[in-house]
Amino acid sequence: MLRILLIYILLFVGIINVAFSQDYDNEIDDKQDIEFISKDIFKKTKLIPYEVYVVRLNNGDILSGKVLELDRDKNNKLYIKLANILGNPIIYEDDIIEIYPEASKNRHRHRHFIMPSAFEIGNDHFISNYMLGFFYAGFGISDFISITAGRTFIPIIEAQYQATLANIKFTIIDEKWDSMKGGLKVSLGGNLAFLNNKNNLNHIYTNFTFYGEKTDITGLIFAKTGNEDIYDFRLNDNLYNFIYEDGAFGLGLGITTKISTNHNLFFVGELWNTNITKRTNTALLGAIRLTNTSFSADFGFVFMTVPYFFPIINFAWTPF
Repeated sequence: MLRILLIYILLFVGIINVAFSQDYDNEIDDKQDIEFISKDIFKKTKLIPYEVYVVRLNNGDILSGKVLELDRDKNNKLYIKLANILGNPIIYEDDIIEIYPEASKNRHRHRHFIMPSAFEIGNDHFISNYMLGFFYAGFGISDFISITAGRTFIPIIEAQYQATLANIKFTIIDEKWDSMKGGLKVSLGGNLAFLNNKNNLNHIYTNFTFYGEKTDITGLIFAKTGNEDIYDFRLNDNLYNFIYEDGAFGLGLGITTKISTNHNLFFVGELWNTNITKRTNTALLGAIRLTNTSFSADFGFVFMTVPYFFPIINFAWTPF
């Protein structure tokens, strides 16, 4: 059990498949003869003509559509005009709580639950807490480099036996489809993990994410490189050990998909195996993510072939 739990914190996995669906909230005729008027900054967001934005209203409704016009009425009240499935609604600034580009509505595309996708972190720098005991943070450098690091802070474990993880990822390919919305991203990466101050694990990996309007599917291939085959771990006065062979090769699958037309609710799933020669090293994860542009919360369960079944939670803050 300890082996699987530790690998769950330290490893990332995925494999390929694709299923995309369109979000018809944003579908309009791009050939409409309209004039865009830009006179001001709307709710501190620099609006770009014909780009798709998500608008959250005071009454709790959420709309999305292309911005056709930004102007003031005869009473000098600022408004925007959208184009979406409802037509061309006019929405006043006073009725809006938040407006943001649709592209930023999911600021966690760089990961599924803990498994990295091929998406870069970019400007979506974050601070997170996995399972209440593992504190984790990440930042991006341009659209190419993503760096993350974390450490456990579990009160019943002495400092020298806490786990630490550092990961770097390079997004090297971003190919967009011509026939539909979406594309393919590919990245290469590696991580260094310490089970305690003495034992460390190294991994290299590559992953590829097929992304669409509502769904991201990631495949990841990784290998353990260097160091020992047997590791010791101490919990209070109890000493445990587990086997994780050098050169072990793992595969898995990650998926994140928007649930229905709700802009803030996602399903997150992961399936992985840390050593393809051992089917008992397999785990399946499913979770629901509730998110906005500043905060996300994941709640779900993991099933392991040991067998074990337990709940999982994760909270992430994207304040920047």
